[in-house]
Amino acid sequence: MNTLLKALLITCVLASFPVYNLCAQSLDWEDFVERMTADEESEYAAWESLYEELAERHAHPFNLQTLTREQLETLPFLSSSQIENLLAYLYSYAPILSLSELQLVEGLDYHTRQLLSLFVYVGEAETPSSRLSWRNLARYGKHEVIARTDVPFYYRKGYYNYPPAVLQKYPNRRYLGDPTYQSLRYRFDYGARVSVGFAAEKDPGEPFFTAGNAGYDFYSGYILLNNLGRLRTLALGNYRLNFGQGLVINSGFSLGKQSALNGFTANKGIKPHTSTNESDYFRGVAGTYGFGHWEYTAFYSFREMDVTVKDGFITSLKTDGYHRTPSEMDKKNNVHNQLVGSNLTYQSKDWKLGLTAVYTVFNKPLKTSSLAYKKYDPAGRDFYTVGADYRYDHGRWSLLGETALSQGGGVATLHNLRYRLSSSCRLLASHRYYGKDYGALYASSLEEGGRVRNEHGMYVGLEASPWELFQLTSYVDFFQFPYRKYRLSVDGSQGWEGMVQLAASPYKKFLWLVRYQYKNRGQDFTHPDGGQKGVSARATQKVKLQGTFYPWPSVRCKTTVNWVQTDFLTTGPERGYMFSEALSFTSRNQKWQAELGGAYFSTDSYDARVYGYERGLLYSFASSAYDGKGLRGYAWLRYDMNKLLTCLVKYGCTAYQDRETISSGTQEIEGSTKQDIYLQVRIKF
Repeated sequence: MNTLLKALLITCVLASFPVYNLCAQSLDWEDFVERMTADEESEYAAWESLYEELAERHAHPFNLQTLTREQLETLPFLSSSQIENLLAYLYSYAPILSLSELQLVEGLDYHTRQLLSLFVYVGEAETPSSRLSWRNLARYGKHEVIARTDVPFYYRKGYYNYPPAVLQKYPNRRYLGDPTYQSLRYRFDYGARVSVGFAAEKDPGEPFFTAGNAGYDFYSGYILLNNLGRLRTLALGNYRLNFGQGLVINSGFSLGKQSALNGFTANKGIKPHTSTNESDYFRGVAGTYGFGHWEYTAFYSFREMDVTVKDGFITSLKTDGYHRTPSEMDKKNNVHNQLVGSNLTYQSKDWKLGLTAVYTVFNKPLKTSSLAYKKYDPAGRDFYTVGADYRYDHGRWSLLGETALSQGGGVATLHNLRYRLSSSCRLLASHRYYGKDYGALYASSLEEGGRVRNEHGMYVGLEASPWELFQLTSYVDFFQFPYRKYRLSVDGSQGWEGMVQLAASPYKKFLWLVRYQYKNRGQDFTHPDGGQKGVSARATQKVKLQGTFYPWPSVRCKTTVNWVQTDFLTTGPERGYMFSEALSFTSRNQKWQAELGGAYFSTDSYDARVYGYERGLLYSFASSAYDGKGLRGYAWLRYDMNKLLTCLVKYGCTAYQDRETISSGTQEIEGSTKQDIYLQVRIKF
């Protein structure tokens, strides 16, 4: 189509729609993460990974002209049908003239277009700088270096100077390193073709160039190449994998129940491990070879892991990444794990079939625990898992799922039926069955019990925009645990969870959100009077109210109220709430950004704790749990000196009103106040 005629046609069509600014005074990607984090506790690690990945995607957006399916599948708010429709539009009408054309893509509602505009841009379809050559790599490649330091203004007991006699008797009372946090990252990008990254990190208390550490405690690096002819992806170093519904392997993240409505499309295939997470990754080589509608992926990993070893057996896997004491250092990298596997996928426009197989072996055997609820945990040195996944799209219907088999005959299956009533209304029904003896070590998917094992559930969800600037999200999930679990000593326990959320921006300067969540789940109890034991239901209710107001384009005021009530047989009703306020300012030249935030929280117990989200540093998810009574305040400042240098500083203070010490053990702080300062510098060139 002639470019001039196309531009005229698009202008006429868009004129008939109410056009809104896709970026200003509206939901940004950080607000999106906060909205989607309904169950902060069980999904924290997943959302931390998601936040980091979206931060990178926002900093390195995709060119709309050269978008690929693999790139779109890294954006968790897109369903498979939306991806297909967007790719079809790009194929038919490229080159794209502006982001406003997203309104013409079938199935992209206002809220999805709004989010998508934060991770894509309209560039040139093909330029000399996009051709792969050593000269272009040196000339057009983009570099980014980020250094971060966190400094606490308090001492934990783990940093006290104990007498040598005490440390000789109790060597784990003192940390081996200083109390600061340090990290260093480097990233090189050449469009979507080449990505090279390096990360190093030292947690508070870990040694730096001492106690056997060669500088930082953790190092990570990767090289990722894309679109090398039929070799579609090649990863060297640290990488992540996700195929199907994650029942065989998913080292990325499972986004939980609220985001299940988007169709589980996030993070498919091979992705680089760009974060400082020390557990959810593989180390070695992985590649995807494509021929027509077929794709074949093979991968191999060899990595050392932190575990507890007793009498030559692995008794538990250690995943927190801390190496602060002699005991924790003894568990560092003390076994190695090898993993090999492959995935074969056939994909057409309307349907997709995949087969995944994984074999993994440790150099020491895993030992089954004597605890009753761990009876069916994986045991031995080597394990294998195979699974078949599928997806079929027909008109407004989509059917997708996976069935997997693990060593010993354990079965897991997950099936989803999605129906799109309109571009702004989606329904999802999902059924899952995870056998009590299913033993996939690297599986992660939709679940309630913390693992893809010992669970049977039925989920129904709805996402709709009855009006363009309103968005309704709701789900109900019924689950059963066929065998006993941690803090649940009976078989066949049942429960259910429901959530409803309404978000709206009826006026250009005002956005608001209302969320109600209820969960009823069994838990062991011991009666304090007669010592009677049994299982009783714990009912938890959560309410979140949030309003965001833009009095001027450069000023944002956000008010949030969180309320929690939990009711259990031995404690009765316990309540907690938090009231928070955040004021943000952006200078006219966009060089300065600042935010001041404060909150008051009051809870009856830790079980009624509340979670508060606040502005963090680059690639950092800042959400914390608060219990007791106290105040929280922070000040955040960002200065973009030029295109080369960005500096960030944040000060945070938490003051408790109901205690004289904070935390316990080596983490105990004498006093009721903790203050921290966070410093970060980014260089881009």
